[in-house]
Amino acid sequence: MTQQPTARRGARPLALLTCALLALCTASCAPFFRGSMDPFSPQVKSVEAFQRDLEPAIIAARNELVTAENFMAYKNSYSIDTYDKDGKTICSFHSRMFFFTELNTDHIRDTYNRRLLPLGFELSEDRWTSAGVEIVDYVWTNEEYHAVVSATTRLGEQTSTYYYYTTDTPTDGSTGNPPQMIDQPGRIPDWFDPNLPPSGQG
Repeated sequence: MTQQPTARRGARPLALLTCALLALCTASCAPFFRGSMDPFSPQVKSVEAFQRDLEPAIIAARNELVTAENFMAYKNSYSIDTYDKDGKTICSFHSRMFFFTELNTDHIRDTYNRRLLPLGFELSEDRWTSAGVEIVDYVWTNEEYHAVVSATTRLGEQTSTYYYYTTDTPTDGSTGNPPQMIDQPGRIPDWFDPNLPPSGQG
């Protein structure tokens, strides 16, 4: 399969990215930890609404950026975690993380901006240097949906991108089973090989 050598080619930079990914997760979660939004407030949209209203645009932008030609590897899968709070179900949506070879950070920013800013997302940007590598981190947040989209580029190496719910997102019960995801065209790209193991497992 064409993805197999691609995954091997990405192994070395992926190993270098471990610490950066931990920092990325911390930074991306920050926008919603700074406040105390009530998950049961009418202004907080449900996990199902996120999938209906925002996820198609996020998928379209990501699939424009991540292609069979520039794909390197991936980590994790798609899931909706749930827990009970005050007798009600609270959800957290997590997406797969893709690693790819696109290093044009202006193109990455503009591609997501075109799809996300009209939907109420706000962009924050951070740049720093780690072990001599310049890192560019873009984070798009939508407080109404508690949604975060992230793209982090290690210049000269690779880019990683993913999106997820952070904390305290209600369910509207429309699927009858909150952990069950709404079927979403493009969530798993047509070119993606389901037999390819995640990074670090093959």
